[in-house]
Amino acid sequence: MPISTILMDLYRRNIQLYGTIMLKCRSFYLFIIFLVFLHIFIHPLPVLRRVRNAYTYKMKELDNDEMDLFFVSAYYYGNEYSFYENQVSLTFLAPRDAHWDRRKIIVIRSNGSNSVLEPMKVHRATPHNICKFVTITGTVTLKDDLMDLEILVNKNIAGIRYLPADNKQRDMVVCTPPIYNNARWQSILLIAHVYARFNGHLQLYLSNSKPAFFDLLEELKRHTGISVSSFPDFFGNSQLDEIEFGGITVASSDCLSKYKSSASFIAFLEWDEFLIPTRFSSFFDEFANFFESEIFVGLLEYKNSKGISKMVSRPLNIDSIWLNEPVERPYKLKTKKMAQNTSKIYEVDESIDLDSMTRGKFPGAEDLRSSDRQAIVRDIKK
Repeated sequence: MPISTILMDLYRRNIQLYGTIMLKCRSFYLFIIFLVFLHIFIHPLPVLRRVRNAYTYKMKELDNDEMDLFFVSAYYYGNEYSFYENQVSLTFLAPRDAHWDRRKIIVIRSNGSNSVLEPMKVHRATPHNICKFVTITGTVTLKDDLMDLEILVNKNIAGIRYLPADNKQRDMVVCTPPIYNNARWQSILLIAHVYARFNGHLQLYLSNSKPAFFDLLEELKRHTGISVSSFPDFFGNSQLDEIEFGGITVASSDCLSKYKSSASFIAFLEWDEFLIPTRFSSFFDEFANFFESEIFVGLLEYKNSKGISKMVSRPLNIDSIWLNEPVERPYKLKTKKMAQNTSKIYEVDESIDLDSMTRGKFPGAEDLRSSDRQAIVRDIKK
């Protein structure tokens, strides 16, 4: 008897058993799939949880310390600021899981005779969820002059200490990360004099330092006009020990809020890096040439020796900053990548000492005009 005939006969006799096995297997697989979906529904994966919260705006139950909103700074733009008239710009730190960028924060402003409630426009500057704490910025435009400022959150009212925004016109402002006893005084000494030579303004943030370093900064404030602001010691607070890169985004956000009306251009660099104008005699002429020669340029992108991008822009083009670049690129404006052989970031290494600087031996000296190099050396000797 042929083998095919034997197989067909075997199939006919066991077809009912085969169908039963297939039906049970299908039911078994469907049951497994059902259990998987049930598990995801009850214990959603982190990504699925974030997606669900993004659509429903549901907040998970948090401990009290996870819902805290830590105030950093606030700047008020009065009537003398045409573009930002009566605007308040605030910077906060908040736990990432509290989703403060979705909550309603109300500003209570008073002009001495009455109080008015204004909603705050809140923006999250930290674009990731790696660190426990994220940087939050907020802006609100008031209808009248401001005397007292408070914020209302979850039926709780807290007074806010605000400062007047910088109103001195500046060609370029350089924002730097906070200093935690980790800056070499030689670097600060050099870059302060380089920026001062070309009408740049250096903004430093000091968390803690030795008395001698603080005295040096006081001298530089008198001779070069740098600004030094105190910075919260987040690493000394057990609740705030998971802030990304020591609070660089916090410092950059504060710097942008402070100078966004007074600075023609703003740069975000390390305190051991600096730029020099290579085509013109000042930062203003140098950057204005780039921005005006190509009308759709919104950012100038420089790269340091590690390949990390650093940005120069007009403050009007930036709403918020993360580390050293905008969270969102200027709308319909392009980024101009600067050639490293002609427009580069100079870095101050640990081999630079005072003797080298006074002899004109420092990074970028060979690219400076003789008169500029001699002027910088003369100012350092003072």
